[in-house]
Amino acid sequence: MRHKVIAVLTSTATLLLTTSFVVADDSAPLPGDHGRMMGGIFPANLPPRPPAAMQQPAAPAPPIALAVKAAETVAKACSQYKLGVAVVNSKGEPILVYLPDGSEASHGFTAVRKAYTAITFQVPTSELVLKGQQDADFAAKIKADHNLMAFKGGIPLKTGGQIIGAIGVSGAEPGGHDEECGLKGVAAIKDQLK
Repeated sequence: MRHKVIAVLTSTATLLLTTSFVVADDSAPLPGDHGRMMGGIFPANLPPRPPAAMQQPAAPAPPIALAVKAAETVAKACSQYKLGVAVVNSKGEPILVYLPDGSEASHGFTAVRKAYTAITFQVPTSELVLKGQQDADFAAKIKADHNLMAFKGGIPLKTGGQIIGAIGVSGAEPGGHDEECGLKGVAAIKDQLK
């Protein structure tokens, strides 16, 4: 398994700003996960970084301040649930994982997968639930990629008709309120997205 997570503690929640996640060896990593660098050992002679011209430009994404605002809105509006919130960029790469105090870390991982799925299919994941239950080929595609989830709770973020990221929510149970909670976060930032 691989992981690289940076935690920032606040008084009300743990924010995880991340570039990769724990990934089972038999599945493809999430976008942005380059695995364990240099075999996990910092080299004595660090190789030079490639010139800026060779580096990939950042994918469109909501600004981190708006991602935090959306996550905090979800946590406050749905405080009765021990949930996790994730925001990904337009490639499905995580830019924020937010776990309110007392939430299980697994909800953060599931929220990332829901947001990634919304990016992959360019629709809210609630639109995929019935398709996954009724379309065997589609269900096989979901099952083949351990990062895809046909569960409610992944919502694309748009500006000017273009998807610039997605929000994912996991853990608003019982009753399946993940999408309902996620929409509160989207509503809090949609007029500020550019």
